[in-house]
Amino acid sequence: MRVFIYCRVARDDTFALEHQRFLLQLYAKRAGYTIIGAADEYGSGLTLDRPGMGKVTQAVLAGEVDVVLVHSLTRIGREWGMTQSYIDQLTRHKVKLLCIKERCLFSEKGVIHF
Repeated sequence: MRVFIYCRVARDDTFALEHQRFLLQLYAKRAGYTIIGAADEYGSGLTLDRPGMGKVTQAVLAGEVDVVLVHSLTRIGREWGMTQSYIDQLTRHKVKLLCIKERCLFSEKGVIHF
């Protein structure tokens, strides 16, 4: 599986951002995933108009990604309708969203909790 790691914190908190990245890299390594890209950023979860999200979306649209790996669903967005819309965009491109904190996988088949 080709994964793109996405990390976000709302405020300038280097430790929190590095901790997210570490946990996601460890998860990917243990699962045998190939990390094809990563984006870390500071920014509000109230919009998807963020440079890091742009990198994720660009890789998805280019067909380079099988899974977007995030620490928590709230790293994508804080507003459910907007977040659901992004999940729908991923699944239209056959890309899964894996959230390790909530232990759930969003795919074209629905949500799987593990």
